[in-house]
Amino acid sequence: MLALACASCGGAATPAPAPPAAAAPAAKPAPLVETPDLSPVAAPPGLFVLGRINRPTSLADTVARWAGLPVGLRQVLPLAGKDLDAAIAWDAPIELAVTVPPSGKRSVHAAVSLGLTGTGPAVNLARQQGYEVKRIAPETYLVTGGSPLHCAIAPALGPTSARLVCAHRELELDELLPYLTRGLPTTALGQKDLTIELRMEPVRQRFAAEIGSARLFAGFAVRELSLDSPRFDTAVSDAVYATADELVALSHDLDIVRLEGRLDEQKHEATLELALSFRDHKSWVASVVGDASHPGGPATDSFFALPEDADDGGYAQGRDPHLFDGVRRSGLELADAYLEHQKVGKASRERMARLIQSYLGLDGAFVSAQGSALIAKSPRDKAGPPPRSGWTVTRQSAPPATLKSAAADLVGLLGDRDFRAALARSLKTDEKSLPTARAVPLRGPGIPAGTIAATVKVPQGIAQTLTGAIGWKSRKGDDDEGFEVALAIVPSGTDAVFAYAPNVKELGARVGQALSPKGETLAKRTELERMRHFSAARAGFVTLAYVLGGTTFGQRLPNPEAALAALPHHGQSPIFLEWVTEPGAAPKGVWRTTVTGGVFEDLPGLVPLFATALASSRH
Repeated sequence: MLALACASCGGAATPAPAPPAAAAPAAKPAPLVETPDLSPVAAPPGLFVLGRINRPTSLADTVARWAGLPVGLRQVLPLAGKDLDAAIAWDAPIELAVTVPPSGKRSVHAAVSLGLTGTGPAVNLARQQGYEVKRIAPETYLVTGGSPLHCAIAPALGPTSARLVCAHRELELDELLPYLTRGLPTTALGQKDLTIELRMEPVRQRFAAEIGSARLFAGFAVRELSLDSPRFDTAVSDAVYATADELVALSHDLDIVRLEGRLDEQKHEATLELALSFRDHKSWVASVVGDASHPGGPATDSFFALPEDADDGGYAQGRDPHLFDGVRRSGLELADAYLEHQKVGKASRERMARLIQSYLGLDGAFVSAQGSALIAKSPRDKAGPPPRSGWTVTRQSAPPATLKSAAADLVGLLGDRDFRAALARSLKTDEKSLPTARAVPLRGPGIPAGTIAATVKVPQGIAQTLTGAIGWKSRKGDDDEGFEVALAIVPSGTDAVFAYAPNVKELGARVGQALSPKGETLAKRTELERMRHFSAARAGFVTLAYVLGGTTFGQRLPNPEAALAALPHHGQSPIFLEWVTEPGAAPKGVWRTTVTGGVFEDLPGLVPLFATALASSRH
């Protein structure tokens, strides 16, 4: 009872302590994810060439379709390209970058890049094809094996999420990989299908010492060219140092050289433009490009009055006659001093001077047409073989007075014994290997009585003689037949008509047609009508027939008339050429070439022709 009472008066019993709460499990750290660097990259120092080909597959396939070829870009890929074809985004731009290192033996570093469908597919495909793939940064892999190139697959900015970048050396790849993946793809280069830009400023900086040493190198050249003849050596020295100074001035004036190209799918035409931009006009070349003495314009009626069967032709608006004063003086003094040193008489030296003045004095506007050396569609003797010299008719406005006697001067010069002996010594040959000339009367409708033409016979082996004199070797047989050409200059009012042809009979017919245009003229060729709307300082057209006629392969074709007649457009579709200038303190000149659709359609037919000519040249 006592115990119970004591328990009652002591209050409630103390509860047992609660077990400690279980600790919450510690959170696992999130896995570390490395992300590729996609921050934009500026152009590397010394960048002097950058280029881009937009939609390469479409371009190649379009040209193949125009030409009627059954293959496109992917069908003609080399094996290395086909290995990764499935991962390459062929409609993405192909890009190029070239830098000039600030120092070192290697003058340039270059790399090219292609768009990829992604880094993962490209890496997997490279491994499947047996390439060695090494990770060098997040989502960036070095690809080696099977090629002498050093390549990398890396994430990229721009139209594709990844790019394949290749260079010849690992050093070049390391330098240009960031720019070709995160710089150039977002650089604006215009909307043309092809763009290649050469920037001269890095070249000026890299080779400043060499440019500044131009006169030093000129001194060595003067010593090599001197003949221990005071007058000639002085003329050589003046010319060489003037050339060195011009090269220095040009290197400072020239700013950007830019090549652009595009396809016009509606017209089936391809256009290439080469633009020269200058930052100053202290050099002679910049002055010529910026010549504003004669504004650009279209082809004139006198151009369309030229013979219709021309394979090549053009016109020029004229130039400032004083632009060539220095060149003219230097050329005259060099020629006269050299001939005097070679003991050539005064009469022949004066003839040479007049010929030089005539050529360098052709500053006025002119129109010109030429016929192919491959096909002679002219009034000639049908019994003989096709002539190899072709024909030319040029109407020159404001000709120099010396032009009138050019034919006679040429005959007299090539008939002078002292001149022929000097020329033979210079060319290291005998006099029998040199051309000969004679004067003959020229007759034809509208040709003034007493007009004299010069017929020049060019002997066999002239190519070997000329190329051998400068240390080149020409293939034996390239010109074994030799050829003859007749030429004349005929005044026509304030103009002069210059012409040459394979023989005197055709020459008379060509000159007569130029003096009194009748019959078939270029005005009948509707494909040339666009030349009436040109605005160029100089422009013209050329055809595949004319180009083929100027090649050794073309000359070896057994039946050139039939070969070209079998082509869809007979090699007569025009390729247009235009020279457009933008004068000013920073002049610019643009040379534009437009290849029309008929040219592409004729090209496949030329393949068997060249194969035949190549086979015949081996026998």
